[in-house]
Amino acid sequence: MGILVRQMKKIGFALTASAVLSTGAASLVVAGGSGPAVLPYDMLAAINTSNTTVGFADSDIIGMSTTDINRTLDAMQAMGVQNVRILIPWNNVEPANNYFYWNKVDALVNAANSRNMGILGVLNSTPAWAVAPGRPPVASPPASNAEYAQFVGAVAQRYAGKISAYEVWNEPNAATFWNPSPDPAVYTQLLQAAYPAIKAADPNATVIGGVVGWVTDYPNLAISPAKYVQGMYDAGAQGYFDALSYHPYQYQVPFGQGKPYGAAAPINQLDLMHQEMVANGDGSKQIWATEYGEPTSVVSEATQASFISNFLNSWSSFSYTGPSFVYTTRDRNTGSTSDQDTLGVLRTDWTRKPAANVIQQWTATHPQSPPTTTVSTTAVAPARWNAWRSPATPWPFSIVPRPVSHALRTTRSA
Repeated sequence: MGILVRQMKKIGFALTASAVLSTGAASLVVAGGSGPAVLPYDMLAAINTSNTTVGFADSDIIGMSTTDINRTLDAMQAMGVQNVRILIPWNNVEPANNYFYWNKVDALVNAANSRNMGILGVLNSTPAWAVAPGRPPVASPPASNAEYAQFVGAVAQRYAGKISAYEVWNEPNAATFWNPSPDPAVYTQLLQAAYPAIKAADPNATVIGGVVGWVTDYPNLAISPAKYVQGMYDAGAQGYFDALSYHPYQYQVPFGQGKPYGAAAPINQLDLMHQEMVANGDGSKQIWATEYGEPTSVVSEATQASFISNFLNSWSSFSYTGPSFVYTTRDRNTGSTSDQDTLGVLRTDWTRKPAANVIQQWTATHPQSPPTTTVSTTAVAPARWNAWRSPATPWPFSIVPRPVSHALRTTRSA
């Protein structure tokens, strides 16, 4: 029971003050447009899907000032990293029904795109107006899957050619992000609504499902990754994703080590997830690692570097894995005793931890360049796009979900 208390205490959200950001370059597709949009991917960034590709997952960057966005992206590229995973929080983009505010996402996407970086967008965080009565916003799934589908379709249309991949939600296999209790069948219904909406708006986008975190089974609070994926397939998820993703955090042992956790170990759960995919005819699809990190409030900086090195080498040894994303770029508060504050490979003052050098050495010996394929598509505007209008007042803050608490991840299952 103490484990659960620690987990629930860590469930929360960071409220980050932010300045008004410029909208930057215009969208590639105009509102209500129906003409062809030619997207030269040899000129625009796409994510190299090799399992030796490494990016950064940075949940905080969406709430940063323009100066810190640029400095963070430059720091990534200084380490040879060309891909970034960002939040596209529904609650901030559409804070009221049909009332859109794109400026902050525009600014971030344009900053990354101007550097030819591949972008993975996380489509999460239900606004208060879109949750079921009595349910908390952000962490609860939407009351209407159709509303979510209209939102993700609008996002995919707006950023066609700039964002190359999307994740449908974040870690829905834990109550932290799927209140009150994880349910793979209900999540699958959301995926079934989102997939065609994204593909209609941008057929070239990669749609990633699952987005499961490593947790051990605990009634009403958490479902282990492979069991959750099995539940997705049982509910009809096949055909509604191009890849699955997984967050194999485990603070006590390196990813490449299965003991002492046995079948529950992150590396073994990865194998079990793949077995479920093979059994359901999806053996050729990849599993991406869209978050992995090690906090220096739990281990030394040298151990963090060792764990990340082990992860990159182990992850890339599988035939069915895709790119990985290290969580995260910079500490929230170096010296804090909270794991949530110390997952960066840079300290709060922007100086490097040894892990940053590990990543730079990795990218120097493993090509990170995007694929060069020219494609074209016709964008289809979601119905709600025509109701778009900009709010009279700027988005005053960004509610940025923290990574799911790792308390259940660090304890051997019974």
